[in-house]
Amino acid sequence: MKKITAFSITFALYVIFFHFLNAQPSKDFNKYAKQVLNDWQTPGAAVAVVQGDKVVFAQGYGVRALGKPDKIDRNTLFAVASNTKAFTAALLGLLEHEGKIQWDDPICDYRPGFAMFDPYVSRNLSFRDVLTHRSGLSTFGGDHLWIGHTLSRDEIIARLRYLEPTQSFRSHFQYQNLMYLVAGEMIPAITSQSWDDAMREKFFEPLGMDNTWLSIRDLEGKDNVASPHESVDFGPLQVIPYDFLDNIAPAAAINSSVSDMTKWMIVNMNGGMFGDKRILPESLVNEMQRVQIPLRISKLASEELHTNFNGYGLGWGISEYNGYKSVGHGGGMSGMISRQIMLPEKKLGVIVLTNRAPTMVHVILSYTLLDQFLGIEGRDWNKIYLEMEERQKSRMVAKEEKLRSERHLNTTASLPLTDYVGTYSSLSSGPAKITLNDSSLFFDYNVRHRGPLEHWHHDTFRVHWINPISDMEPVTFLQFRLNPDGNVQELTVKFYDPLTFIRE
Repeated sequence: MKKITAFSITFALYVIFFHFLNAQPSKDFNKYAKQVLNDWQTPGAAVAVVQGDKVVFAQGYGVRALGKPDKIDRNTLFAVASNTKAFTAALLGLLEHEGKIQWDDPICDYRPGFAMFDPYVSRNLSFRDVLTHRSGLSTFGGDHLWIGHTLSRDEIIARLRYLEPTQSFRSHFQYQNLMYLVAGEMIPAITSQSWDDAMREKFFEPLGMDNTWLSIRDLEGKDNVASPHESVDFGPLQVIPYDFLDNIAPAAAINSSVSDMTKWMIVNMNGGMFGDKRILPESLVNEMQRVQIPLRISKLASEELHTNFNGYGLGWGISEYNGYKSVGHGGGMSGMISRQIMLPEKKLGVIVLTNRAPTMVHVILSYTLLDQFLGIEGRDWNKIYLEMEERQKSRMVAKEEKLRSERHLNTTASLPLTDYVGTYSSLSSGPAKITLNDSSLFFDYNVRHRGPLEHWHHDTFRVHWINPISDMEPVTFLQFRLNPDGNVQELTVKFYDPLTFIRE
């Protein structure tokens, strides 16, 4: 047997250390990243790669705001949106580790008066349920209560009792921001410490995440901040304001940089450790990164990523990337989209933050970097997603053609347009207005849910959203219904789901 000497051990450790310090994307990556930004008309992005407990690559591309020369770098601030969710799950996990809660305890045991639409769900909805998106509420259901609104966290939670489920309890995965608001607000219910203060104390301070913030108010006066970009009023790409997220903070409020976010990734790839500090119990990391509810595998994942399993853990998506377990999450806010992916077995992680929505830059650059560090050759993710985008556009054209072919032509509304004008309201959603502007009706719920109505047929109209959320359809249907007396009684409009408002 070959003798193992102190020198050979030292040399091996040196080789490993040297490899981590010098691991870099290919020389063509910078050129490729710039091309991807151009193809997707995205002003800028920041990317970083972690190996082991080291940041081996961090780079900014493009500009913080269109029309301005300021460049993005590794310290530029972005909204990381739903990448906040794993932090919130981890806060509850710390309470579980301390014996203050159990994952399957009902929420109502700790928050008296908490109620959902179904009394059975009110009594049985658990911490695990809210973190795994199996409450029965629809994907993004209720998001209109915070996007463009200034309702408080407690006011939003109080309205949950009026939101009807679209699936039976615990039967389906339906991605829910409001449930993560509930999760976060259990922190003060149990500890008397706010979610915000707990985040700073448990994570930001010990990790040295000194450039990470929980409110857009914290960004005031800071220079190195990326601006969100969207197309507004059917026009060209432009800078838009940051979303106000204080009222949904536990689901989406973090603003950070790739430099700071890599510290969180190191913790979650190294069993809860950050250097010599224990941030999370290893058992909690394992539980968060375990599939809690299975999900279907897309055709792309099956064919290109060779995925054999897919699911959701506690604040993390759990899947497979070319034979390796992957742990990650995306985040999307108005004008910004991000993605982080970790391969714990390889101690490899990638994060990409962008300042445009919609875009696929975050996914393309993430997969490209993973492939390069794994030594996978030959896949042009930009080409793959550009082709997917073209197919999606073709499907949208076909869908529109089908709708128009089914339209009842030469019909009119039942009543003069002035008879539809008024205020409509619901217990869950509050008031919405129909006004008459230049001989056309206009729907106005809040700043992100408003637009002119195009008469379609009979008492059905289409809303052309002026500034739609990037994952909402830009045009949707609105239908008025009359009572037996022939007067307008209510309207139903689709945000993410159909919502009914009663005429006041």
